[in-house]
Amino acid sequence: MQVENSEEIPLVVPLESLGPVLDTKKVPEFMGLPMLENTRPWTPALVPFLNFQLDGKAIDSPVVKDVPLKDTLPKENPLKEDSPAALPVMVGDAPIKVIKPAKILAVDVHPKMPRIAILIDDLGYNRHGMESSLALPTEVALAILPETPFARQTALTAQKQKRMTLLHAPMENERELKLGPGGLYASMTEKELKETLNKDLDGLPGIQGANNHMGSLLTTKKKQMQWVMDVLQARSFFFIDSLTSSKSVANQTAKEYGLKTVTRDVFLDNIRSESAIDKQFTRLIKLARRHGSALAIGHPYPETTAYLKKRLSTLDQDGVQLIPLSDVLHTPINE
Repeated sequence: MQVENSEEIPLVVPLESLGPVLDTKKVPEFMGLPMLENTRPWTPALVPFLNFQLDGKAIDSPVVKDVPLKDTLPKENPLKEDSPAALPVMVGDAPIKVIKPAKILAVDVHPKMPRIAILIDDLGYNRHGMESSLALPTEVALAILPETPFARQTALTAQKQKRMTLLHAPMENERELKLGPGGLYASMTEKELKETLNKDLDGLPGIQGANNHMGSLLTTKKKQMQWVMDVLQARSFFFIDSLTSSKSVANQTAKEYGLKTVTRDVFLDNIRSESAIDKQFTRLIKLARRHGSALAIGHPYPETTAYLKKRLSTLDQDGVQLIPLSDVLHTPINE
């Protein structure tokens, strides 16, 4: 049969391509439009990383998890039962939803500021060296030579300042340089060495430890270092290894005796010029940034004390902290 007007031909579409057929008898009308029947009350979806409110309570968390309420309360500072933060969050008839706080990662912890400690050796012979060293910040420790003209005065003044002081124990060196009074030699018997060291320690009020003056020979002798640590251990003193020899066994022996100890990292003034001292100080800061802390040893030279007086006053600009010598000492763990 021929059709004159093609527009009047009805379009026939297979029934299965139309989707589900709605029963119009069960579909309510709103404003003349059919709507699907909602058999359950609407409840909001909890979307991670967004802020939203339920019953007037703000919720902000990347993680929403079904866990017992008691497991979400901090153990160190538990919330009171009537605290708003302790109240459960109800979502319709759904189970209780509580917020699980995100863990603090290591990358979120602010790193500690690099720290430096400074020890001035060879105090006791010179008044100017004593006075200029005592004028430095009190975090700077002083090592005093025994039986020297200004030894006791230096120790007493430092004690009033609550500054850490220690015996700068003269020890035999490989170049056979004179040690002065109170020297410790490899040829001494155990009794002689211990008596000499005890006398040196008794002559300085308020000291808390010792380090070696020279000692490139004696610090390599295990037996003599054991005698030294015997004396220091009996007084609960610490020991600083000035490290005048790469073969030194002083630091290791101190650890074996359970003494607090540390090894020198930098000598500031082997060359007595401002530029050389500045170069060594820069090296000290680099080591502190690399390892967390570092120890420098200097001497009461006018060039050294003048540099430190100026440099330490602007240390905060380098992001570095000056700390007492006691803060860099290591307490040995059973090794």
